[in-house]
Amino acid sequence: MKKLSLLMGMLILLFTTSCRDIVNTVLDALPPFDVPFTTTVTVPFVNVSTTTYTRTPEIPMNINLDAKIKENNPNYSINNLKSVKMSTLSMDFISSTVDTKLDVIKNARVYIKAPNQPEKLIATVVNNTNPNIVTFTVPDEELINYFKTSQNSLIFEIQASAVAADQITMKMNTGFKVKVQL
Repeated sequence: MKKLSLLMGMLILLFTTSCRDIVNTVLDALPPFDVPFTTTVTVPFVNVSTTTYTRTPEIPMNINLDAKIKENNPNYSINNLKSVKMSTLSMDFISSTVDTKLDVIKNARVYIKAPNQPEKLIATVVNNTNPNIVTFTVPDEELINYFKTSQNSLIFEIQASAVAADQITMKMNTGFKVKVQL
């Protein structure tokens, strides 16, 4: 009798757990949505080597994902967060003090940073030659732990194509694909 009740209990638990997964995947109560982040940054660009990477200061994003989730559906919160992935990253040239363009950036790596998390590589560009826009390659990587807080930032490492000293103003455009479930 005890075995039968134990078996029934396990079957009920299995059934209720799988029902929740089915509801989340089939009905998609809150479809995935994009969270854009755009900012204008002015970066002092001083590079004396074309063989090493220069690290920029942190660029705070401070995305409050809890608020973004509630904008899409007030019944959900950060506790319902299932997935966060970067979908796009680009930099558009705005201006510079001595007319240096973005083709001075040959290679670049972008890292995300958040409290109690290691820095994580989230985007790269190799052999850039475009003077007006740098479009990064973004891997399909899970970033959920970096968005459980609103204290998140980006760090760029840049390898120059030529020796340069300038101050470049750029518009950074990023997009994050967010998925929330019951």
